[in-house]
Amino acid sequence: MKENIAKNLLYYRKKAKLSQEKLAELAGVARQSISNYEKAKTLPDSKTLASLAQTLSVTLDDLLKSKNAIPSSLKYHTSNSFNEKPEFVTNVLGLLEKYATLERAIDISPYVPESFPCHELEGNDKNIQEIAEKFRYHLKLGDGPILNLFEAVEQVGLKVLRKPIPIPGFFGLSLCVPDKGAFVLINTYQISIERQLFTLGHELGHLICHRSEYNQAVMGEGTEIEEKVADYFASYLLVPQKEFERFYQYTKEIKKLKRHFRVSYQVILKRLAEMRIIDYGKEQAKLCAIYKKEYNASLKRSIELPPALDSSDFPENERYENLVWIALNTNKISKEESADFLNQIDKTIMQFLEARQKILTLGDEAATYTI
Repeated sequence: MKENIAKNLLYYRKKAKLSQEKLAELAGVARQSISNYEKAKTLPDSKTLASLAQTLSVTLDDLLKSKNAIPSSLKYHTSNSFNEKPEFVTNVLGLLEKYATLERAIDISPYVPESFPCHELEGNDKNIQEIAEKFRYHLKLGDGPILNLFEAVEQVGLKVLRKPIPIPGFFGLSLCVPDKGAFVLINTYQISIERQLFTLGHELGHLICHRSEYNQAVMGEGTEIEEKVADYFASYLLVPQKEFERFYQYTKEIKKLKRHFRVSYQVILKRLAEMRIIDYGKEQAKLCAIYKKEYNASLKRSIELPPALDSSDFPENERYENLVWIALNTNKISKEESADFLNQIDKTIMQFLEARQKILTLGDEAATYTI
């Protein structure tokens, strides 16, 4: 048990970016005690262990479990505001495993997009645009607006699941495991289709430009620089520059531009600002004022300017469900297994949300737990 606690404590302390001194201060123990725990020299008592778990925002099981229970050889990318527990990634890894099992049942090889390493935006803008153009070519999209990016990437074999996950600030994440392929989870909860499409493009940016990061035995968010690269990739994947310049000659209206390219008005604003055609702050303020006058409401970041894309034009999880029916109709899986495949997505998300709520309400009760 000492060895498990030692490895897990070190792992979660580093993940939380805390020094031994800071963790000791927050948990109310001596720094030397932390050092001894991490070297498996001494075993913390139940009260101290509970305090350490609470300080690190993990469960007691996280500190006690065998190290191999922690997923290795993967890294997740998600919004900067998302700072959830490792068990969420473990649960999502379960979804990837389920999806990969389904593909293996009907002899489909796991898909991973071609890698083009690029870790900085500065000085690489043209390179990233070319990478986005190459991926559009791979998807056979041409230079025009993309009708449905979800469908396009699923057709080449990318595993994508879209589900409502009521966590503020969480838009999506991506995983990449050598023998299971690439996987993207998109949050649909009170999130516009435009934002979901951008999230998919963003995660593709990570999978294509930051592949080596997924091969580290670390779970975490991309760096700020990597996030900018992924955002830039997504923007030019969705809106190619040549087509944008061509169509901009016909109309300068933000609404018409966003409708033509089927993207968020924010994508259009930022592109025009990059081209130094507008001042982003002034244009945003102008749109907010117009929106307030027309709708008597504030234009929040979560709101998409009309005309917004209709969610009914973007069916969710079609590839996954189609593979289930193919496997069933070819006798690769039973009726019971097909039901399990279809129910597993919702079940996994619900399990995580229930576990998350328990963690949020743990509070001072943690100290009463015994080993």
